[in-house]
Amino acid sequence: MKKVKSNTHVVCSTKGGVGKTITGSMILPLLLHSEDKQISVYEIDDNNKITISSNFIEFKSIQIKDSEDVLDQVYFDSFSQDKNKINVIDAGGGNDTVKVLGSLAQNDMTGLNYYIPLNDDFDQVENAKNTIEIIKSFDLNPTINLILNRCISMEQREIQKQFSSIFGDHEIGLPSRYEQLEFDNIFFVPNTNIFSLLKSHYQTALLDSYLNAKELIENKNKYHMEWHQKGEEVFKKNMNMFRFAKRVEQLVQDLQVIKKSL
Repeated sequence: MKKVKSNTHVVCSTKGGVGKTITGSMILPLLLHSEDKQISVYEIDDNNKITISSNFIEFKSIQIKDSEDVLDQVYFDSFSQDKNKINVIDAGGGNDTVKVLGSLAQNDMTGLNYYIPLNDDFDQVENAKNTIEIIKSFDLNPTINLILNRCISMEQREIQKQFSSIFGDHEIGLPSRYEQLEFDNIFFVPNTNIFSLLKSHYQTALLDSYLNAKELIENKNKYHMEWHQKGEEVFKKNMNMFRFAKRVEQLVQDLQVIKKSL
């Protein structure tokens, strides 16, 4: 497992709808967070605007035409001696990713950390391959991480079966394409509706939800007594919140393997 070396993290793919927002706005800020770190997430996308809020992360939605100043700021920060200043660039899908990577190339920004999300659709392997080729055309020393989203099981054998588009399937004569993808790390994200709930319903970052969940679970006896004193209806309503907190906690535990490379 290759360790990342830059304070700049780029989430990119020439394919849309693969989970870039989940990776850039939810997973990476959570795993990169500590009390002394300042994390900024820039969503550079002409088609989407980030709606997630956080008490710990600075989120900004940027149009492609306005991205030059942002990338200059990120480049400036990359020279900083303050390793606690972290920038995450969430590039839009398709041509937006191509334009952002082109801007990074023009600025001679190299040695960065790249994250390429994909799910088990067969055509996404070619998109991941194309994205890697673009990165390697200008960055001679990248750290490239594949993020396999929506894993039905976290067991390796089941992951390989689900992502036969990458690992192949000898039973049906499907060859592996694993060796065609030049990357440093590969990580797995479980299939869950927590990300979509946080993004669309609660509109809050996974980091904030996890810190709240952790505090709630660690002090559950105190909270349970408080809810009980307020009556059965309040108790039942808050128990739903408590169960969701435990799901968030389990998700974060599943994601900890990614943190080992950060």
